[in-house]
Formats: sequence, structure tokens, C-alpha cells
Amino acid sequence: MSSLKQDADPAHQEDPRSRGTGSLVLGVLAAAAFGCPFLPEALPPLVRYFPLYLVLPLGICAVVWGLPDLWRAWGTEDSSPVRARTGVLLGALAVLAPLVWLFFYFGAG
Repeated sequence: MSSLKQDADPAHQEDPRSRGTGSLVLGVLAAAAFGCPFLPEALPPLVRYFPLYLVLPLGICAVVWGLPDLWRAWGTEDSSPVRARTGVLLGALAVLAPLVWLFFYFGAG
């Protein structure tokens, strides 16, 4: 079957409303990892502090997965890029927050 026929088949087309869901999930996970050190102290340190190592990779992945969805939704009227936009925003905040913290930590010393 040619690729032209596969693209015309409605079963193989992506739902425009589901664009950006992966980016949103990764952005929410990156933002939630910031709160792990505030969990109760009865939990082991691995549970409380290990997710902090995942903030940058999750944030970068959220931005990388969300930007193509935003670009695809740029000219179309039938799609709503709210999920992709929120995922990119949360991912960018997850990338910038540790960098700002390091800047103030090493700049103040």
C-alpha cells in the first residue's frame, strides 16, 4: 500500500484534539518532581530526592515533544494547541528553575 493511500485513510490520521498530550504529561511530571523534597521525612531519601535528577530531562523532553505539535497547529483552525502550549510552558519552567537556582546559589557565594 502506498504512503499516499495510508495518509488518506481516516483510521491512520491523528486526532487534532490529542496533540500535545505527551508534552503535557512530561511537563506535569517535571513540575511535580520539584515537590518531592517536601514529602514527609519518614520516606526514604531516594524517594524524596531522586526525582530532582529527572527534572531537567523531563523538562527538555516536554519542550522537544511539544514544539512540533505547536508548529503543526499554527495554521489549522480545527486543533486546539492548549495541551502542547501548557506542556512547553511547564517544560521550560522545569528547565529554567534549576538554572536560576544555580545562578543565585553560586552567584551569592
